[in-house]
Amino acid sequence: MSSSSKWNLSRDDIQTAAKDEKELLLEHDSDPDENMLFNRPSTSSMETSTSKGDGKMDSVRLQIQEVTDVMRDNVQKVIERGERLEDLQEASDRLNVAGGEFRAAAKRAQQRAWLQNFKTRIIIIAVTVTVVVCIIVLDITVLYLVLR
Repeated sequence: MSSSSKWNLSRDDIQTAAKDEKELLLEHDSDPDENMLFNRPSTSSMETSTSKGDGKMDSVRLQIQEVTDVMRDNVQKVIERGERLEDLQEASDRLNVAGGEFRAAAKRAQQRAWLQNFKTRIIIIAVTVTVVVCIIVLDITVLYLVLR
């Protein structure tokens, strides 16, 4: 039991505080069976167990530790895979945006090329018509002068 001084704590108070702290740290994630496997109860019957039983418990603990390590590695790999998938998604989004910009730029370039081609054809037609008109006007003028 606790005494009247706040600095003198009984063994029960310390054990209760330790138990409460363990529960807070574990956040109620562990179950009683798991605690029994990891933390061997200190009863007189356990102290009288044979070394063969301890060997089996140690073997079980080792297997549990190995499985726990494998599971932690698997969870870490899943987290890393998720991060890589997020990176790939971001890269895909960037490529999609870049593709849209490229399509728009290509369409503008195509329109400019068509307009340039159209202007060139208009200029060629205008020059041709001008040459034909000049020839016709010169022929008419020559005929007029000859016939006069």
